[in-house]
Amino acid sequence: MAQILNNDNRKLLEIILEKKPGSLKELAEVSGKKESNLSRTLKTMNRYGIVELIKNKRAISPIVKATDFKVEFGLNTHYQPIP
Repeated sequence: MAQILNNDNRKLLEIILEKKPGSLKELAEVSGKKESNLSRTLKTMNRYGIVELIKNKRAISPIVKATDFKVEFGLNTHYQPIP
């Protein structure tokens, strides 16, 4: 999850929220990222429910679906410390 929400990707989410690009091409222009890299990143974020990719005829427009994140983890309750 840390890789998905790294600084670059959080900035990308901010750009999408602010600029509301109508296509990956438009997002590439405003973000300075390559369209192929954006596509790969956004597909990963889509799998985690962070963004939704809306298909409009020939274009795909990203929509941010999650803006706040809470990560929880725990250790096995049967964990026995080594004396």
